[in-house]
Amino acid sequence: MNAARLALLMSAALALSAAEGRAEGPDLKPVRTLVEMSVDQVMKILKDKGVSRVDKKTRVMAVGESLFDMALMSKLVLGREHWPKFEPKQQREFSDLFVKQLQDSYFEKVDLLTDEAVEFKDPTLQKDGKAVMLTHILSKNERYEMIYKLYQKAGVWKAYDVEIEGISLVKAYGAQYDEFLRKSSPDGLLKKLRDQPFERPKDLEKSKKAAKAEKP
Repeated sequence: MNAARLALLMSAALALSAAEGRAEGPDLKPVRTLVEMSVDQVMKILKDKGVSRVDKKTRVMAVGESLFDMALMSKLVLGREHWPKFEPKQQREFSDLFVKQLQDSYFEKVDLLTDEAVEFKDPTLQKDGKAVMLTHILSKNERYEMIYKLYQKAGVWKAYDVEIEGISLVKAYGAQYDEFLRKSSPDGLLKKLRDQPFERPKDLEKSKKAAKAEKP
């Protein structure tokens, strides 16, 4: 076999190998690392009896900001129908107000869990290139299922939603805002969020009751 033909065959083999590697999709180890480290940090904060509840919330929120893409979640919760109706200044204000409400909701959920163990499942890749990671929080006779949904941007994984007992935070709040905006305006929604935030979506309350009834 002459050198030219050998070089051609080697090039073809390398190209095939690269194509097979791309077909396998991105490495999901960073996804597990991100979620596992974030959840472990949150649980460690919650179990620290020497820290006040206010300080715990501040620290948990700091961990959440490194895990979640809050800006994207703000867009997703309003959806393609309502987000464009907001002026850029209104979008920024909505994002700030929504993030605060979302953080409060997330903290109230995890704040219930102070003496638990967490099970982590390997993340799985979806057809659209996004990833989901299932976790279970075990507490005495209760078992909470939390599914983190993540996407990759510029090589960095970020969560854009979390399902708690099958209920998506983004969808639950999105339905609430959608119902309000069909009867009001962006200014009306912002005023509502400024003056008196919405109560927690009913779907999230149902998921809380369901979690308490479920046995491990």
